[in-house]
Amino acid sequence: MKKILILGSEGFLGSVLVPHLLKDKDISIIGVDKCFFGKNNKKHNNFKLYKKDYKKLSNKFFGNFDFIIDLVNISNDPASELNKKFTNLTNYSNKIKLYNKIKKSKNLSRYIYMSSCSVYGNNKNLITEKSAPKPISLYSKLCLKYEKYLKNKKKIPFSIMRLGTLYGWSSRMRYDIAINKIIRDMIFLKKIEILGGTQLRFFCHNIFACEVIYRIICDNKKKYLNKVFNVGNFNTNIVQLTKKILHLTKMKNVNVYHEKNTIDKRSYEVSIKSSKKIVPNKNFVHLTNKSILETFKKIKKDKSPFSNRKITLSVYKEFLKKNRI
Repeated sequence: MKKILILGSEGFLGSVLVPHLLKDKDISIIGVDKCFFGKNNKKHNNFKLYKKDYKKLSNKFFGNFDFIIDLVNISNDPASELNKKFTNLTNYSNKIKLYNKIKKSKNLSRYIYMSSCSVYGNNKNLITEKSAPKPISLYSKLCLKYEKYLKNKKKIPFSIMRLGTLYGWSSRMRYDIAINKIIRDMIFLKKIEILGGTQLRFFCHNIFACEVIYRIICDNKKKYLNKVFNVGNFNTNIVQLTKKILHLTKMKNVNVYHEKNTIDKRSYEVSIKSSKKIVPNKNFVHLTNKSILETFKKIKKDKSPFSNRKITLSVYKEFLKKNRI
């Protein structure tokens, strides 16, 4: 039985990852989450949730696991700029404390850290893992800073996943990410607003990210040990993305408003070679089209698509009003 600890198990990705991994009966999971966004995973014999701040847990607690999957980050750029002290604590300082707790663990086979392709900032060339990062936001700068810490210390076995912009349905739904927001607005508002639109992005379906994590967990040959991987399934710009979604879903009478000016300076196109190596024999065009349609069908049934709880920035604003950082 593989014993797995998921930090941030109740977030957007964690709420999809837990049920995905539990399909393997040889996996048991402990989730640790402060539950900012609620408790989102269903009860399961092989899953237990601790509603706690992970930094308050003992060294002994962390020594019980074969794999630790770290999903804890203030990952939305506007949310990360909201309170820089809080972001620095969450995305870097607390992780150093975590590292020091787990570095002597004899059971740990892999520490899997979720970084981001936003570390590439603005880059006109096709990105690979060898490309020089050019982080712009505080979020991406801290991702890169912690990546360097992991690589330099070399005290624990790790795999770093630089995720593309996530999308897809989750029981902890988010509408502050591009594809989900576009689909929500075209269904319920009959309009799509594009800011800029020429900036390139690398997108990653949340289920695909879960499959990559599962492959790393099952990596008996240690192919992914102490390495960095760009993870996602397609690239496009926001203008073409909008056209693609409208074409796939066959939605009619949707007004598209295009404001060519934008404050978003990020633009990057990322090679999918690493993703294809980790998940071989996958038709990525089919995966992309199918995943967008599945997301569309799920969002269509959402009874509260404009809840503030589904906007990361709103949740953190509420938290910071109640808590002094």
